[in-house]
Amino acid sequence: MKNLFLISILIFSTFAARSQSKVIDTLVDVGHHKIHFKIVKGTGKPILFDSGGGNNGAVWNSILDQISTITNAPLITYDRAGFGTSTIDTLQTDDSKHGIMSSIEDLEIGLKKLGYDKEIVLISHSYGGYLSALYASRHPKLVKGIVLIDVNHNYFEDGVIEKELAKQEKLIPEWKKNNKGTYYMSATILETVRIMSKIEIPQHIPVVDFVNGIPFLKAPEEIERWKECHKKYVENHPNVTGITANDCGHGIWVGNPPLVITTIAKMYANTSKQKAEIQERALQYAVTACNEEKAEDLAFYHSEDDLNTWGYALLRKEETQKAAAVFKLNLTLNPASANAYDSYGEALLKTNQKEEAIKMYRKSVELNPENKNGKEVLERLAKDNPMQ
Repeated sequence: MKNLFLISILIFSTFAARSQSKVIDTLVDVGHHKIHFKIVKGTGKPILFDSGGGNNGAVWNSILDQISTITNAPLITYDRAGFGTSTIDTLQTDDSKHGIMSSIEDLEIGLKKLGYDKEIVLISHSYGGYLSALYASRHPKLVKGIVLIDVNHNYFEDGVIEKELAKQEKLIPEWKKNNKGTYYMSATILETVRIMSKIEIPQHIPVVDFVNGIPFLKAPEEIERWKECHKKYVENHPNVTGITANDCGHGIWVGNPPLVITTIAKMYANTSKQKAEIQERALQYAVTACNEEKAEDLAFYHSEDDLNTWGYALLRKEETQKAAAVFKLNLTLNPASANAYDSYGEALLKTNQKEEAIKMYRKSVELNPENKNGKEVLERLAKDNPMQ
Protein backbone atom coordinates (compact mmCIF):
# COMPACT_ATOMS: atom_id res chain seq x y z
CA MET A 1 0.00 0.00 0.00
CA LYS A 2 2.81 2.38 0.90
CA ASN A 3 4.52 1.83 -2.46
CA LEU A 4 1.25 2.46 -4.30
CA PHE A 5 0.81 5.69 -2.36
CA LEU A 6 4.32 6.86 -3.26
CA ILE A 7 3.78 5.96 -6.92
CA SER A 8 0.58 8.04 -6.96
CA ILE A 9 2.45 11.00 -5.49
CA LEU A 10 5.17 10.68 -8.12
CA ILE A 11 2.61 10.49 -10.93
CA PHE A 12 0.87 13.68 -9.84
CA SER A 13 4.22 15.43 -9.21
CA THR A 14 5.27 14.58 -12.77
CA PHE A 15 2.03 15.92 -14.21
CA ALA A 16 2.39 19.09 -12.11
CA ALA A 17 5.90 19.66 -13.47
CA ARG A 18 4.63 19.22 -17.02
CA SER A 19 1.77 21.69 -16.50
CA GLN A 20 4.22 24.41 -15.49
CA SER A 21 5.88 24.07 -18.90
CA LYS A 22 2.64 24.58 -20.82
CA VAL A 23 1.44 27.85 -19.33
CA ILE A 24 0.70 30.90 -21.45
CA ASP A 25 0.91 34.21 -19.59
CA THR A 26 -0.26 37.12 -21.71
CA LEU A 27 -1.82 40.59 -21.84
CA VAL A 28 -4.67 40.89 -24.33
CA ASP A 29 -5.65 44.27 -25.79
CA VAL A 30 -9.40 44.67 -25.28
CA GLY A 31 -9.62 48.30 -26.41
CA HIS A 32 -7.74 51.16 -24.70
CA HIS A 33 -6.51 48.78 -21.99
CA LYS A 34 -5.20 45.25 -21.52
CA ILE A 35 -6.44 42.23 -19.59
CA HIS A 36 -4.03 39.69 -18.16
CA PHE A 37 -4.82 36.06 -18.94
CA LYS A 38 -3.05 32.93 -17.73
CA ILE A 39 -3.78 29.75 -19.68
CA VAL A 40 -2.74 26.22 -18.82
CA LYS A 41 -2.87 24.59 -22.23
CA GLY A 42 -4.95 21.48 -22.83
CA THR A 43 -7.46 19.92 -25.19
CA GLY A 44 -11.23 20.12 -25.40
CA LYS A 45 -13.47 22.84 -24.06
CA PRO A 46 -11.82 25.26 -21.62
CA ILE A 47 -12.56 25.86 -17.94
CA LEU A 48 -12.72 29.55 -17.00
CA PHE A 49 -12.09 30.71 -13.42
CA ASP A 50 -13.57 34.00 -12.13
CA SER A 51 -12.12 35.31 -8.87
CA GLY A 52 -13.92 37.09 -6.06
CA GLY A 53 -14.02 40.83 -5.44
CA GLY A 54 -10.60 42.30 -4.69
CA ASN A 55 -8.76 39.23 -5.99
CA ASN A 56 -6.95 38.50 -9.23
CA GLY A 57 -6.59 35.22 -11.09
CA ALA A 58 -3.65 34.08 -8.98
CA VAL A 59 -6.00 32.96 -6.20
CA TRP A 60 -6.70 29.80 -8.22
CA ASN A 61 -3.06 28.77 -8.66
CA SER A 62 -3.10 26.18 -5.86
CA ILE A 63 -5.60 23.92 -7.64
CA LEU A 64 -4.75 24.40 -11.32
CA ASP A 65 -2.12 21.64 -11.56
CA GLN A 66 -4.45 18.99 -10.16
CA ILE A 67 -7.38 20.06 -12.35
CA SER A 68 -5.14 20.10 -15.43
CA THR A 69 -3.88 16.61 -14.61
CA ILE A 70 -7.38 15.20 -14.18
CA THR A 71 -9.25 16.93 -17.01
CA ASN A 72 -6.45 17.78 -19.47
CA ALA A 73 -8.63 20.79 -20.31
CA PRO A 74 -7.39 24.30 -21.12
CA LEU A 75 -7.62 26.27 -17.86
CA ILE A 76 -8.10 30.03 -18.01
CA THR A 77 -7.66 32.53 -15.19
CA TYR A 78 -7.60 36.28 -15.63
CA ASP A 79 -7.42 39.60 -13.79
CA ARG A 80 -10.30 42.00 -14.16
CA ALA A 81 -9.41 45.59 -15.09
CA GLY A 82 -7.49 47.26 -12.28
CA PHE A 83 -6.49 44.00 -10.59
CA GLY A 84 -3.26 42.07 -10.89
CA THR A 85 -1.47 43.23 -14.06
CA SER A 86 -4.60 44.18 -16.00
CA THR A 87 -4.82 47.86 -16.85
CA ILE A 88 -7.75 50.30 -16.86
CA ASP A 89 -9.25 52.26 -19.74
CA THR A 90 -8.11 55.73 -18.66
CA LEU A 91 -10.07 57.36 -21.49
CA GLN A 92 -13.25 56.49 -19.56
CA THR A 93 -13.45 59.10 -16.80
CA ASP A 94 -17.03 58.24 -15.81
CA ASP A 95 -16.96 55.74 -12.91
CA SER A 96 -20.11 54.06 -14.20
CA LYS A 97 -18.24 52.98 -17.34
CA HIS A 98 -16.00 50.71 -15.23
CA GLY A 99 -18.74 48.45 -13.88
CA ILE A 100 -19.73 44.84 -14.40
CA MET A 101 -20.87 45.37 -17.98
CA SER A 102 -17.42 46.65 -18.83
CA SER A 103 -15.91 43.60 -17.10
CA ILE A 104 -18.03 41.12 -19.06
CA GLU A 105 -17.23 42.87 -22.34
CA ASP A 106 -13.49 42.75 -21.53
CA LEU A 107 -13.81 39.03 -20.87
CA GLU A 108 -15.75 38.36 -24.07
CA ILE A 109 -13.24 40.26 -26.21
CA GLY A 110 -10.31 38.54 -24.52
CA LEU A 111 -11.75 35.05 -24.92
CA LYS A 112 -12.53 35.70 -28.59
CA LYS A 113 -9.01 36.94 -29.31
CA LEU A 114 -7.57 33.90 -27.55
CA GLY A 115 -9.85 31.54 -29.49
CA TYR A 116 -11.88 30.37 -26.48
CA ASP A 117 -15.24 31.93 -27.35
CA LYS A 118 -16.97 28.62 -27.93
CA GLU A 119 -18.19 25.95 -25.46
CA ILE A 120 -16.93 26.51 -21.94
CA VAL A 121 -17.26 25.49 -18.27
CA LEU A 122 -17.32 28.25 -15.64
CA ILE A 123 -15.95 28.29 -12.08
CA SER A 124 -16.46 31.35 -9.90
CA HIS A 125 -16.02 32.61 -6.36
CA SER A 126 -17.97 35.27 -4.46
CA TYR A 127 -18.31 38.41 -6.66
CA GLY A 128 -17.11 36.31 -9.60
CA GLY A 129 -20.46 34.53 -9.49
CA TYR A 130 -22.01 37.65 -11.01
CA LEU A 131 -19.70 37.28 -14.02
CA SER A 132 -20.59 33.59 -14.43
CA ALA A 133 -24.32 34.34 -14.31
CA LEU A 134 -23.95 37.24 -16.71
CA TYR A 135 -21.80 35.29 -19.17
CA ALA A 136 -24.19 32.32 -19.07
CA SER A 137 -27.20 34.56 -19.67
CA ARG A 138 -25.46 36.13 -22.68
CA HIS A 139 -24.14 32.81 -24.06
CA PRO A 140 -26.66 30.17 -22.91
CA LYS A 141 -25.75 27.68 -25.65
CA LEU A 142 -22.01 27.84 -24.97
CA VAL A 143 -21.90 27.38 -21.18
CA LYS A 144 -21.99 23.64 -20.41
CA GLY A 145 -21.66 23.72 -16.64
CA ILE A 146 -20.95 26.03 -13.72
CA VAL A 147 -19.45 25.56 -10.26
CA LEU A 148 -20.33 28.44 -7.92
CA ILE A 149 -18.12 28.74 -4.83
CA ASP A 150 -19.78 30.74 -2.04
CA VAL A 151 -21.11 33.35 -4.48
CA ASN A 152 -23.25 36.35 -3.56
CA HIS A 153 -26.55 35.34 -5.21
CA ASN A 154 -29.10 37.99 -4.15
CA TYR A 155 -27.57 38.58 -0.69
CA PHE A 156 -26.92 42.31 -1.31
CA GLU A 157 -30.47 43.15 -2.37
CA ASP A 158 -33.20 44.64 -0.12
CA GLY A 159 -31.01 47.50 1.12
CA VAL A 160 -28.10 45.35 2.26
CA ILE A 161 -25.62 46.79 -0.24
CA GLU A 162 -26.39 50.34 0.92
CA LYS A 163 -25.42 49.34 4.47
CA GLU A 164 -22.20 47.75 3.22
CA LEU A 165 -21.28 50.87 1.26
CA ALA A 166 -21.79 53.00 4.36
CA LYS A 167 -19.22 50.83 6.16
CA GLN A 168 -16.73 51.32 3.31
CA GLU A 169 -17.12 55.08 3.00
CA LYS A 170 -13.86 55.91 4.77
CA LEU A 171 -11.90 53.44 2.63
CA ILE A 172 -13.00 54.80 -0.75
CA PRO A 173 -10.49 57.74 -0.95
CA GLU A 174 -7.60 55.33 -0.30
CA TRP A 175 -8.93 52.86 -2.90
CA LYS A 176 -9.31 55.65 -5.45
CA LYS A 177 -5.69 56.56 -4.95
CA ASN A 178 -3.99 53.16 -4.67
CA ASN A 179 -6.44 50.40 -5.70
CA LYS A 180 -8.40 51.36 -8.78
CA GLY A 181 -9.92 47.93 -9.30
CA THR A 182 -11.50 47.85 -5.85
CA TYR A 183 -12.49 51.51 -6.12
CA TYR A 184 -14.43 51.01 -9.37
CA MET A 185 -16.01 47.80 -8.09
CA SER A 186 -17.24 49.71 -5.03
CA ALA A 187 -18.29 52.77 -7.04
CA THR A 188 -20.45 50.64 -9.35
CA ILE A 189 -21.70 47.96 -6.94
CA LEU A 190 -25.16 49.52 -6.57
CA GLU A 191 -25.66 49.30 -10.32
CA THR A 192 -24.15 45.80 -10.35
CA VAL A 193 -26.64 44.56 -7.75
CA ARG A 194 -29.49 46.17 -9.68
CA ILE A 195 -28.40 44.53 -12.93
CA MET A 196 -27.82 41.13 -11.37
CA SER A 197 -31.20 41.13 -9.62
CA LYS A 198 -32.68 40.65 -13.09
CA ILE A 199 -30.15 38.09 -14.34
CA GLU A 200 -30.36 34.33 -13.86
CA ILE A 201 -28.27 31.41 -15.05
CA PRO A 202 -30.43 29.60 -17.64
CA GLN A 203 -32.01 26.60 -15.94
CA HIS A 204 -30.86 24.07 -18.54
CA ILE A 205 -27.23 24.61 -17.46
CA PRO A 206 -26.09 22.22 -14.68
CA VAL A 207 -24.79 24.05 -11.62
CA VAL A 208 -23.10 23.06 -8.38
CA ASP A 209 -23.57 25.67 -5.65
CA PHE A 210 -21.13 25.59 -2.72
CA VAL A 211 -21.82 27.42 0.53
CA ASN A 212 -19.33 27.76 3.37
CA GLY A 213 -19.56 25.74 6.58
CA ILE A 214 -17.63 28.34 8.62
CA PRO A 215 -19.34 31.71 8.14
CA PHE A 216 -17.11 34.60 7.12
CA LEU A 217 -19.82 37.09 8.09
CA LYS A 218 -20.04 38.16 11.73
CA ALA A 219 -23.60 39.08 12.68
CA PRO A 220 -26.05 36.18 13.15
CA GLU A 221 -28.64 37.79 10.88
CA GLU A 222 -26.00 38.21 8.12
CA ILE A 223 -24.95 34.58 8.43
CA GLU A 224 -28.55 33.41 8.27
CA ARG A 225 -29.29 35.59 5.24
CA TRP A 226 -26.24 34.21 3.37
CA LYS A 227 -27.29 30.62 4.06
CA GLU A 228 -30.90 31.34 3.16
CA CYS A 229 -29.91 32.88 -0.18
CA HIS A 230 -28.05 29.70 -1.11
CA LYS A 231 -30.84 27.48 0.16
CA LYS A 232 -33.48 29.29 -1.90
CA TYR A 233 -31.28 29.26 -4.99
CA VAL A 234 -30.93 25.47 -4.80
CA GLU A 235 -34.62 24.94 -4.05
CA ASN A 236 -35.78 27.13 -6.94
CA HIS A 237 -33.51 25.65 -9.62
CA PRO A 238 -34.01 21.95 -10.44
CA ASN A 239 -30.66 21.66 -12.25
CA VAL A 240 -28.65 22.89 -9.25
CA THR A 241 -26.85 20.70 -6.70
CA GLY A 242 -26.17 22.38 -3.36
CA ILE A 243 -23.16 21.44 -1.24
CA THR A 244 -22.28 22.77 2.22
CA ALA A 245 -18.50 22.72 2.60
CA ASN A 246 -18.13 21.69 6.23
CA ASP A 247 -15.20 23.14 8.16
CA CYS A 248 -14.45 25.60 5.32
CA GLY A 249 -14.53 29.38 5.21
CA HIS A 250 -15.22 31.64 2.22
CA GLY A 251 -12.30 30.29 0.14
CA ILE A 252 -13.62 26.73 0.02
CA TRP A 253 -11.01 25.46 -2.46
CA VAL A 254 -8.33 26.47 0.07
CA GLY A 255 -10.06 24.82 3.03
CA ASN A 256 -10.86 21.60 1.19
CA PRO A 257 -9.04 21.35 -2.17
CA PRO A 258 -10.12 17.74 -2.96
CA LEU A 259 -13.80 18.62 -2.54
CA VAL A 260 -13.63 21.45 -5.06
CA ILE A 261 -11.22 19.73 -7.45
CA THR A 262 -13.25 16.53 -7.70
CA THR A 263 -16.47 18.52 -8.08
CA ILE A 264 -15.00 20.49 -10.97
CA ALA A 265 -13.67 17.26 -12.49
CA LYS A 266 -17.10 15.61 -12.24
CA MET A 267 -18.80 18.62 -13.81
CA TYR A 268 -16.28 18.65 -16.63
CA ALA A 269 -16.44 14.89 -17.16
CA ASN A 270 -20.18 15.14 -17.74
CA THR A 271 -19.51 17.51 -20.65
CA SER A 272 -16.70 15.47 -22.22
CA LYS A 273 -16.39 12.51 -24.58
CA GLN A 274 -13.56 11.30 -22.31
CA LYS A 275 -15.92 11.03 -19.34
CA ALA A 276 -14.71 7.61 -18.14
CA GLU A 277 -11.02 8.54 -18.34
CA ILE A 278 -11.55 11.83 -16.48
CA GLN A 279 -13.59 10.11 -13.78
CA GLU A 280 -10.87 7.48 -13.36
CA ARG A 281 -8.18 10.16 -12.92
CA ALA A 282 -10.45 12.04 -10.52
CA LEU A 283 -10.88 8.87 -8.47
CA GLN A 284 -7.12 8.28 -8.41
CA TYR A 285 -6.60 11.86 -7.23
CA ALA A 286 -9.30 11.54 -4.56
CA VAL A 287 -7.72 8.36 -3.18
CA THR A 288 -4.27 9.96 -3.12
CA ALA A 289 -5.58 13.14 -1.50
CA CYS A 290 -7.43 11.10 1.13
CA ASN A 291 -4.25 9.15 1.92
CA GLU A 292 -2.30 12.38 2.23
CA GLU A 293 -4.85 13.76 4.68
CA LYS A 294 -4.78 10.55 6.73
CA ALA A 295 -0.99 10.62 6.73
CA GLU A 296 -1.08 14.17 8.08
CA ASP A 297 -3.55 13.12 10.76
CA LEU A 298 -1.33 10.20 11.78
CA ALA A 299 1.70 12.47 11.89
CA PHE A 300 -0.18 14.80 14.24
CA TYR A 301 -1.76 12.25 16.51
CA HIS A 302 1.43 10.20 16.69
CA SER A 303 3.75 13.20 16.97
CA GLU A 304 6.34 13.09 19.71
CA ASP A 305 4.92 16.04 21.65
CA ASP A 306 1.35 14.76 21.41
CA LEU A 307 2.23 11.29 22.70
CA ASN A 308 4.44 12.74 25.41
CA THR A 309 1.59 14.95 26.60
CA TRP A 310 -0.79 11.99 26.57
CA GLY A 311 1.65 9.87 28.58
CA TYR A 312 2.07 12.46 31.30
CA ALA A 313 -1.68 12.97 31.49
CA LEU A 314 -1.95 9.25 32.29
CA LEU A 315 0.82 9.51 34.87
CA ARG A 316 -1.04 12.32 36.64
CA LYS A 317 -4.06 10.01 36.86
CA GLU A 318 -1.73 7.31 38.23
CA GLU A 319 -2.43 5.05 35.28
CA THR A 320 1.24 4.14 35.16
CA GLN A 321 1.02 0.98 33.05
CA LYS A 322 -0.92 2.80 30.34
CA ALA A 323 1.48 5.73 30.53
CA ALA A 324 4.45 3.40 30.10
CA ALA A 325 2.81 1.86 27.03
CA VAL A 326 2.29 5.31 25.47
CA PHE A 327 5.87 6.38 26.23
CA LYS A 328 7.13 3.11 24.73
CA LEU A 329 5.10 3.81 21.56
CA ASN A 330 6.60 7.29 21.44
CA LEU A 331 10.07 5.79 21.72
CA THR A 332 9.33 3.31 18.93
CA LEU A 333 8.15 6.10 16.63
CA ASN A 334 10.94 8.50 17.65
CA PRO A 335 14.03 6.37 18.38
CA ALA A 336 16.42 9.32 18.09
CA SER A 337 14.65 11.42 20.73
CA ALA A 338 16.46 11.89 24.04
CA ASN A 339 13.23 13.17 25.56
CA ALA A 340 11.33 10.01 24.57
CA TYR A 341 13.91 7.85 26.39
CA ASP A 342 13.76 10.16 29.42
CA SER A 343 9.96 10.01 29.65
CA TYR A 344 9.86 6.24 29.20
CA GLY A 345 12.51 5.90 31.90
CA GLU A 346 10.35 7.89 34.29
CA ALA A 347 7.37 5.64 33.66
CA LEU A 348 9.51 2.52 34.13
CA LEU A 349 10.65 3.81 37.53
CA LYS A 350 7.05 4.27 38.59
CA THR A 351 6.36 0.66 37.63
CA ASN A 352 9.42 -0.53 39.60
CA GLN A 353 11.41 -1.52 36.52
CA LYS A 354 14.61 0.19 37.70
CA GLU A 355 17.12 -1.68 35.59
CA GLU A 356 15.22 -0.90 32.38
CA ALA A 357 14.72 2.67 33.56
CA ILE A 358 18.47 3.14 34.04
CA LYS A 359 19.06 1.93 30.48
CA MET A 360 16.55 4.47 29.18
CA TYR A 361 18.10 7.35 31.11
CA ARG A 362 21.60 6.40 30.01
CA LYS A 363 20.48 6.36 26.38
CA SER A 364 18.77 9.72 26.87
CA VAL A 365 21.96 11.29 28.25
CA GLU A 366 23.97 9.70 25.46
CA LEU A 367 21.72 11.33 22.88
CA ASN A 368 21.60 14.61 24.78
CA PRO A 369 24.58 15.23 27.09
CA GLU A 370 22.80 18.42 28.27
CA ASN A 371 19.96 16.38 29.78
CA LYS A 372 20.29 17.62 33.37
CA ASN A 373 17.26 15.70 34.61
CA GLY A 374 18.57 12.43 33.22
CA LYS A 375 21.95 12.90 34.87
CA GLU A 376 20.36 13.74 38.24
CA VAL A 377 18.12 10.67 38.11
CA LEU A 378 21.08 8.42 37.26
CA GLU A 379 23.13 9.90 40.13
CA ARG A 380 20.29 9.35 42.57
CA LEU A 381 19.78 5.79 41.42
CA ALA A 382 23.51 5.12 41.70
CA LYS A 383 23.45 6.28 45.34
CA ASP A 384 20.40 4.15 46.08
CA ASN A 385 21.91 1.16 44.29
CA PRO A 386 25.74 1.43 44.51
CA MET A 387 26.18 -1.96 42.82
CA GLN A 388 24.46 -0.79 39.65
